[in-house]
Amino acid sequence: MENGYSIKSKPIYSLLLWDDKALFHMIIVQGLGGMSVLKMFQIKFPKNPVIIFYSKKYMNEVDYPKLINNTYCNNILINENDDDLFFAVENMLPEMFMGLRIYVVGSENFIWTVSKIADKYGYDDSNIIKELTNTLARSVYCTHCKLIMNDINTNIIKCFGCNKVLIIREHFSRRLGAYMGVMVNAESAYDFPKVEEIFP
Repeated sequence: MENGYSIKSKPIYSLLLWDDKALFHMIIVQGLGGMSVLKMFQIKFPKNPVIIFYSKKYMNEVDYPKLINNTYCNNILINENDDDLFFAVENMLPEMFMGLRIYVVGSENFIWTVSKIADKYGYDDSNIIKELTNTLARSVYCTHCKLIMNDINTNIIKCFGCNKVLIIREHFSRRLGAYMGVMVNAESAYDFPKVEEIFP
């Protein structure tokens, strides 16, 4: 890849910072993202209400939910896994009102799953503050059988659905929340580059 080269479709992630104009703050956290939430509260404690949804996936020995609950915010809903968190968030969003700001920190699959849930209730992903943490693993969409595979760490993968060997392109679809996977070599199924772990 040449210096200065970029793909316009690739999402750009930022650090979580409070939106001072928000009337209500919803923070959606996965695993090690708890560190980002602690930093938010250390910078400023917002005047308007905060609710935190926390998934314990990717947790290490530091109990971030406990630290946040004891020190800054006791309105925290802790979930053992991502699916339980997604269910809780989807149940809460219909009760929200104008002025809500959503913050999400976690893996790319986590971020874009939350974004798709929020979109159902009129919250565009451009209005969601996103921070990437935990892992660089990607979600990959097979352009041949339409299957989406999550937590992919390598540049080359055999599709779980159609078994075609795919190379992961840099093009990202916000609608799908995934990078495009296309057949490595349509002329020879056994001629493909070295498989490398590049998304740890």
